[in-house]
Amino acid sequence: MLKLCVLLLSTLLMAPAYADVVSDWAEAAPKVLQKSPRGQVQPATLLTDLAMFNALNAITPRFQPYGPAPTAVPDASPDAAVASAARTVLGSVPGADQSLLDKTYEASLKAATDAAARAKGVALGKRVALALLALRADDSHARVEPPKVEPAPGIHVLTPEYKQESGVGLARLKPFGIKDVSAYDPGPPPAVGSAVAQRDLVEVKAVGGRVSSQRSGEQSVIALFWNSGEGEDAVGMLKTLAEANQATPLEFARMLALMDMADLDSRIVYVGLKTKYRHWRPYNALRGSFADARLRDAGWEPLIHTPPNSDYPSGGAVGGGNLQTLLKAFRGDSQAPLVWVNSALSMTRSWPTPEAMGQELANSRVWSGVHFRNSVDVGYRLGQKVAEEILATQLRPLP
Repeated sequence: MLKLCVLLLSTLLMAPAYADVVSDWAEAAPKVLQKSPRGQVQPATLLTDLAMFNALNAITPRFQPYGPAPTAVPDASPDAAVASAARTVLGSVPGADQSLLDKTYEASLKAATDAAARAKGVALGKRVALALLALRADDSHARVEPPKVEPAPGIHVLTPEYKQESGVGLARLKPFGIKDVSAYDPGPPPAVGSAVAQRDLVEVKAVGGRVSSQRSGEQSVIALFWNSGEGEDAVGMLKTLAEANQATPLEFARMLALMDMADLDSRIVYVGLKTKYRHWRPYNALRGSFADARLRDAGWEPLIHTPPNSDYPSGGAVGGGNLQTLLKAFRGDSQAPLVWVNSALSMTRSWPTPEAMGQELANSRVWSGVHFRNSVDVGYRLGQKVAEEILATQLRPLP
């Protein structure tokens, strides 16, 4: 009985970990992977989240693990387990900054002062990370060229500053959380010349142009805010929410993993749809070879540069739907602040509800002149559905 009490006491003393251990690695990951192949950064970031989550969950099991359940190690150091898990995943990515990786690792281990617990944490973290890497060993990150499509009304054509489409290879990845990519196909976009297509073209021409008398100053600010920033900006927003809710490192790692899983799976879905439907952007519809004669404007420019992929559905709006659904779940009944700091613009915005935040992100794509309203509406619903499936099936609380 005495031995059990001593073990329980030591576990309770170690369990909290330093509150920043997970966020330290989440913020370090984009810097470590800055020179890595672009297509590998997002999957590696998600695997890092999952490795940190699985490691902490093996110390204090509260949720279903991702993939095979690791053996419980209740007396392992949480700091060492997180550091070892993150280092193992990030160190496996080509081009990773090994010097920064080692520096972050050594800083994390300083918190693990018990030598035996530190050794167990290091072993646990490495073990769960290698298991996850093995689970995704068949992933291919090679670039894929989209099939050639003959120019025609409604078909997307890259704007002059781009030579190739972005993100096409993502469509080959197996999703991490959702079961069936094809279940998310909403069907084709509105036909060129239809009432919906005409409505959307009139709207985006009026409010999405670089020069617009109908877009308000606030809408211009929102459009620019959501179309710039750094990868770790979302981590800062989640960290603020987690701190307000007094989330544990395990709970914070779960939030990160669910958010990045919904984001990556959504991208896999919408990149496939963009490649399938190849729907043109407002730029094409207003000044391309097949532009509508009634609305053609050879001098029209969107507020921001048109991205190098097609319109339907809007990836930004998908992200808005993701955020609305996930933040509503993470926030629960609390009134924890929803604050996003755009580090590129040194600008901060806040919202009273997850719905307000998600809808603002979605609307920004029309106000910036790069998407049609229908593509935004379809994308938003798609993002909600993906997030709902992720929340319902992944990293669920144990009974």
